[in-house]
Amino acid sequence: MSSRVGLKQLAEQLGIDVSTVSRALRDDPRVKPETTASVRRLADALGYRPNSAARALRGGKTGRVAVLLSPPQQRFASPIFLELLATLDGHLRDQAMSLAVFAAQRRDEEPDIVRSIVEDRLADGIVLGRTLQDDARVRYLLDVGFPFVTFGRTSWQDRHSWVEIDYGTAGKLAVAALAESSPPTLDIVAAPEGLRFADNYVAGARGEAERRGIGHVNVTRAEMTEAQGELIAAGVLKRSGGGAVACIQDSLAFGLYRAAAKSGSVVGRDVAVFGGQNFPGSEHTAPPLSTFSTEDRRVADLLSRVMLNRLSADGNAAPEHHVIEPAPLLRASHLLQPTPQTGANAS
Repeated sequence: MSSRVGLKQLAEQLGIDVSTVSRALRDDPRVKPETTASVRRLADALGYRPNSAARALRGGKTGRVAVLLSPPQQRFASPIFLELLATLDGHLRDQAMSLAVFAAQRRDEEPDIVRSIVEDRLADGIVLGRTLQDDARVRYLLDVGFPFVTFGRTSWQDRHSWVEIDYGTAGKLAVAALAESSPPTLDIVAAPEGLRFADNYVAGARGEAERRGIGHVNVTRAEMTEAQGELIAAGVLKRSGGGAVACIQDSLAFGLYRAAAKSGSVVGRDVAVFGGQNFPGSEHTAPPLSTFSTEDRRVADLLSRVMLNRLSADGNAAPEHHVIEPAPLLRASHLLQPTPQTGANAS
């Protein structure tokens, strides 16, 4: 018995995205006519038939909530998102519902994935992260009136529900701790520009550095991975000279530790470091990494409850807004310890 032909097989043979195939089969005007024709010719030749279960879902509730994971997927190794998936799944099971996870490979395909979730009735609500100020995903969901909640605000913050960590305060906490050693320079390492939480972190850190009279401040924006942290650290360590580094996430700080070990530098002696989000293992680095806690379980629980509230509310219900204040976890890495004197110079 031959296997059923699916969208993925059509996409692979044509060398295009699954989302493009899906839109072409729906006669979406955004797809070029010649592409739509190619898709339909191949679908007919291979005997493609739409999934009957998926068609049935368009007329009613699916009993599912979608979480869209934005690229790079390393970001979602963050404890806060792993906690979200586990917590939301538990809440949904209590309501006899289920969780559907969608993972984008590129940022620019996310609006199409969201549109597909809505138009193909793949879920009853969506949880979104990594929000932008002018977020095309959110604009579309507001236009069609589909239930959703975001992890972070947007330009339309009064029109939709969101849960947000106060990353502006997180940046201030990091610099305030690092300032205890009076560093001559400060490096701020954050996620790419345009992501609201990262922009807030940089603004908070810059403002605190100016308030405390830290003269030279350098800002680097990169994806929050250990590999990026190690790459950035190579340049930071060369110019630090007793400087300080504020990392928006512990993954970046872990990369800096690794780069320091390779170069012969010592965190806490040659450079002070402050991380973010209290990853597992951060207390076991040498020296223990100073960081901030975002109460991952509380954030995940809030996002889950707000999503369920949106599903049960009528169209006139006011959106919910929640801000989580980060708490500093001061260990040792944020302080520069004096180098021990030896020989004739020792007292």
